[in-house]
Amino acid sequence: MIFYIIMFSLCIIALLFNDILKNKKEKDIVVIITLIFLCIVSGTRYQLGGTDYWVYENIFNRVPDLIHESFFSISDNLLAKYEIGYLFFNSIVKTVGFTFYGFTLINSIIFYTCMYTGLRKYVDNFSLLIIVFLYKMFFYDTFISMRQSISIAIFFVILKYIQERQAFKYFVGCIIAMLFHNAAIILFPIYFINRFSLTMKKTIFLNMVFLPTILISYLHLSVLNFLIPIAQYIPVDSTQTKVANYFMNMNDLMGINLLHTLEYFLIMFLIVINYKKIISINKNSEFIIKLFLCLLPIFTLLREYDILTREKDFFTLTFAIILGYLCQINDKRQKILVQLGTIIICAYGFFRFILLFDDGGMMPYISCLFENVSIFQ
Repeated sequence: MIFYIIMFSLCIIALLFNDILKNKKEKDIVVIITLIFLCIVSGTRYQLGGTDYWVYENIFNRVPDLIHESFFSISDNLLAKYEIGYLFFNSIVKTVGFTFYGFTLINSIIFYTCMYTGLRKYVDNFSLLIIVFLYKMFFYDTFISMRQSISIAIFFVILKYIQERQAFKYFVGCIIAMLFHNAAIILFPIYFINRFSLTMKKTIFLNMVFLPTILISYLHLSVLNFLIPIAQYIPVDSTQTKVANYFMNMNDLMGINLLHTLEYFLIMFLIVINYKKIISINKNSEFIIKLFLCLLPIFTLLREYDILTREKDFFTLTFAIILGYLCQINDKRQKILVQLGTIIICAYGFFRFILLFDDGGMMPYISCLFENVSIFQ
């Protein structure tokens, strides 16, 4: 636990530097150093990530080396369970000469690079985003879910194509993301959010519509069954089955915790009372609020669908971006309260995850850099 305490503390120090430093280049350097540190922590983790770690290691060991075998020699059982893009990515890395430890590092480098390059145009305070990231995504999306982390990374990069109305590039990116994880299917309709204008009244109206639907989730009423027939039009049989299961599987134990829903509405309240100021602060703020609103049905009506605990991660960092906008408002007291509140809530969630996940299986942190292993074959 001491390692994680030091790591979280260093990220808080980086946040303080962001407030002290005036030069943007200096701030960027602090952010990049922080991200490199986190990338190494994620990428060189040694046998940490629950049972998924061993599953992904097994996949890497089973995929063919493309120099000696054809990719199509891969077993049907493996193809049925995992997306072809992710399997091919494993084969490429293996063929180049890396071990699984090298693969986890490459996976991490791709994720953090895409997160920074894709989101920095929307983010005023990247150090604050990192604090939220530690709580909301760090363990699940860089330690555990290696397939979806690539899909999320791709989404970060293609976000700009929604604003630029470059449909072809965006949808190609969505297809590639879906080849790594089927959860990326949710990204296709997201392209059309910019077709709708947003106002404070519309924001309030949407919240009034969806807030009562939390009761529907408590009644365990399936609201997505009507979408099951759509699955038959998906060309890959294994994907058909997965998507159908997504639409019919409700699980109050594996769904979204009520705490996350309350956090969402806390930020939504802050958006509503500061709406005009947020919109005027940044030219991208309306777009980010629209992405944030994509989480509204997920945290209310659909919160018991366990697959949506994955879907939300495509949009989770809008929490941090909006908190950054709130800090930009010319009110020092509000900035201090937002940052302090963010640190306290994120620290609670971060350390709670470490203690509860896999009965403390993340402790102690171990890096392959200090084990007798190599990233090269």
